This record gives sequence, structure tokens and C-alpha cells, in this order.
Amino acid sequence: KMPKKKADSDPKLKTSGGDGADEAQRPATDKEVLLQKEYEQLTETLNSLKRKVEHLRRENEYLQQEAHQTRMESQEYMSYMSKRTQKRQNAIISLSDQNQVELEKLSRQREELLDTHKGQSTELKQQILEKENELSVLNLEISDMQEYKSLQQQQLGRIQELEQEVLTMRARHSESLQSLKAGFLGNKVQYESQARHKVQALAVAANREASRCLAAHTQQVAQENQQLRGELLQLIQRARDLRLHQGRLQEQGQQLLRERQYVQDLRRLRGSAHCHAGTEEGSTQHT
Repeated sequence: KMPKKKADSDPKLKTSGGDGADEAQRPATDKEVLLQKEYEQLTETLNSLKRKVEHLRRENEYLQQEAHQTRMESQEYMSYMSKRTQKRQNAIISLSDQNQVELEKLSRQREELLDTHKGQSTELKQQILEKENELSVLNLEISDMQEYKSLQQQQLGRIQELEQEVLTMRARHSESLQSLKAGFLGNKVQYESQARHKVQALAVAANREASRCLAAHTQQVAQENQQLRGELLQLIQRARDLRLHQGRLQEQGQQLLRERQYVQDLRRLRGSAHCHAGTEEGSTQHT
């Protein structure tokens, strides 16, 4: 049997009634979230009760079918055993005295079958009683579901109240949003104006800094160009001096070559004159 839940929703109602001043001071969104959660919990409880009622109804139908099937099987088995016992009895009556031993054997088998049948019949009756007890318990639980129906009605009423409160809170929230939106738009215009002024001031400062940097860079480039021009003139002058020095060295080299050639020619001439003089002196002595 399911426990009663009549007092489940009362503490929540008392709590919500006692804290009405506190919830009124909270933001609208918080109260709306709490109401939405309570609404979802009540809806889930209602759905769970519906599912349980459907489950109990199906289980009741299943148990009724099982009990009916058990009764049918018991009746069929008892009919079968009765027919079989009757056949055994007819066979025993038709036997002759010569088959007394067989008749006794059949009698023992009959007694064993009767005992077996009695045990099985007792077991089947016990199963039927158990099924009937389960059916009675299920019927009691189904009757107790009437209490859940009343609880369901209470929950539906509470759900309607919560829905109305949610609609009210949404309307208040919408008004708050409109007010916040209007304030935001005013602040947005002010911030945009301030931002434009700041951007213009930054642009002027940036232009001034760019002009100052450009002038400094131009002056630095001019100084570097002047320095490079002086170094270039020095290099040109040095190159001219080197070319002049090279010309003088070449001229001195040619002069030295001419002098060397002159010395060589002079030596050849002296050698030729010495050889000619020796030849003439030899000729004179020979004569």
C-alpha cells in the first residue's frame, strides 16, 4: 500500500507565504526561476503518479490472466486424472483372478498417482490463493489511488496558481527590461559621444606625434646624408691620389726599364769593342 502524501505541499505553501516579503525584494528573474522549478517538480510528480497507475492496472490484468490460466490448467489436470483413474478402475474390474498380481501393482500405481495428484492439486490451490491475495493487494492499492486523484486535483490547482504567478512575473520582468533598455540606450548615446571625442583627441595627438617623428627622422636622414657625402668625397679624393701615385709608379717603372735597356746596350757595345780590339792586336803581332 502506498503511503499518503496529503501534507507534502502544505509546508511549501506556508514557506512561500511566510517568505513573501523576502521574495518580493529579490530580483524578478530569481523568483521566476524558483516558480518554474516548482512547476516542473509538480508536473513530474503528476506524470510519475500517472505512470504508476498505468503500471498497476497492467499488472492487475496480468495477474488476473495468470489466475484464470491456473484455474483452467487445474481443471484440465483434474479432469485428465479423473478420466485416467476411471480407466484404471475399469481395467481392474475387467481383469481375471489370474492377473491379481498385476491388479495389485496397478492399485499401487493408482494410489501413487492419487497421492501425486493430491500434492499437485494442493500446490495449485496454494498458487491460486497466492494469486488471489496478490489481486486483493492490487485492488487495495488501486482503491488507494483515489487519494492520489485528490492530490492531483490539488496539484493542478497549485500549477494554475504558479502559471498565473509566472505570467505576472514575466510582465514585471518585461517592464523592467524596457526600463533597462531605455536607460541603456541613453547611456549608449552618451558613451558614443565621449568615445568620438576621445578618438578625435587621440587622432590629433597621433598626427602631432607623427609630424614630430617625421621631422626628426628627416633631420636625421639629412645629417646622415651629409656625413655620407663627406665620406664619399674623401674616398673620391683618395682614389684620385691613388691613381696619380699609380701613374708616377708606372712612369718610374718605365724609366727604370729604359735605363736597364740602356745599360744592357752599353755593355753589349763595350763587349763588341773589346773583342774587335783584341782581334786587331793579334793580327799585328802575327805580321
